Amino acid sequence: MNPVSAGREALELAIAQAQAQAETQATDPALAADLSATLERLSDLCAQAGDFEAALRHHRRFHQLSLLGRSTELLEREHLLERLSELLTHTEKFGAGLCLVALEADGATPGVTQQVQLAELLLRQCRPEDLIARQGRGSGNGLLLVLIDVDLASARKVCERVRSAWPKQRSGGSLSMGLSAWRGPADDVARLLERAESALAAARRGGGNSLRSGAA
Repeated sequence: MNPVSAGREALELAIAQAQAQAETQATDPALAADLSATLERLSDLCAQAGDFEAALRHHRRFHQLSLLGRSTELLEREHLLERLSELLTHTEKFGAGLCLVALEADGATPGVTQQVQLAELLLRQCRPEDLIARQGRGSGNGLLLVLIDVDLASARKVCERVRSAWPKQRSGGSLSMGLSAWRGPADDVARLLERAESALAAARRGGGNSLRSGAA
């Protein structure tokens, strides 16, 4: 093994060990912040060197650590859109996938309880790095979900899993969901959001209890 490869493997091992330590000590924000910054820098350096596989791997670790210790409170719509814009920049750079889901409980009475229960379900069914926010429109019960590094087929599976689990919640009932996937450099946040919310509206007009994909 040449010195460069040996050095890279040693660095990878050190990073993995440090990340494991940070994940078990999430109450230490300084440790997580330091490692997160290192991973972000490594990701950029790997991308500059043309090693996009390593760049994406480091970016995933960076993103996971950046969420450690974060409050589980829902993001506001505006904050989510800001984060989404940043994520699309990295998605375009590394060629990863990204999907956006707009979802709402069918026949729900406007209020906080239903939204909180839906958010709790998403927290259980999705990964820590996925983002959840208030939709901020309609009845007030809707949510937006960003599935990071996920293609359309995988996102559909996640959505159907969530939809199947919802009737078991305390409120019961059914869900309507609209799904859109990032389509490449010509796509943007506004179009991604419009497709997801239009698909949700179509699902509700069709009687609810369904998943639609945005085609506009």
